[in-house]
Amino acid sequence: MTELNPATFDLDAWATDANLPEESADVYKRADVIGELSALQRKIAIRRDAAKGEKTATGDKELTEMERRHTELVETFTGSKLTVFVRALTSDEQADLREAHDERTKGMDPLRANKEFGFDLLAAAIVSVQPAGEERFDVRWDSHTVKRLEKAIGPAQMTEILNARQYAQNAVPTVDADFLHKSSGTEPGDE
Repeated sequence: MTELNPATFDLDAWATDANLPEESADVYKRADVIGELSALQRKIAIRRDAAKGEKTATGDKELTEMERRHTELVETFTGSKLTVFVRALTSDEQADLREAHDERTKGMDPLRANKEFGFDLLAAAIVSVQPAGEERFDVRWDSHTVKRLEKAIGPAQMTEILNARQYAQNAVPTVDADFLHKSSGTEPGDE
């Protein structure tokens, strides 16, 4: 084993492939179908409860149609997913953003200026997106693009992206080692 000498450790060589932490959030452009999905789930549950113990030769055509529509709506919703990847910003990047922001928002109401700075930070942190079923690709968005995204998906979903940014910026990066064991069927009783 090679003994490491802290006085001669080459940090630059070690950090050549280093990257800032990233996190991601899933948002959906077709969240409008959730209301119909919820209503259908209730109707299907009521229909199934009513049909318990009853056997029909032809089946329940209305129930079958509701289940088909439910599947269609789930596919519409999941197919509208966009995974947004965000990364931590360095202190220099944040300082540069603040300087540019302060110049741009001179004379602006402080509350509005602060909200604008949030959009600036988020735009700088968004590094790539991945639409459902497609490859991830890099993006370079500005605050206007982020505002259009918020208008399209609503503030609740935008909060998911903001939370991902906060996590990437402030949390210590970790990997859930138990995840693979649980999902791969290695738990007792999984067969």
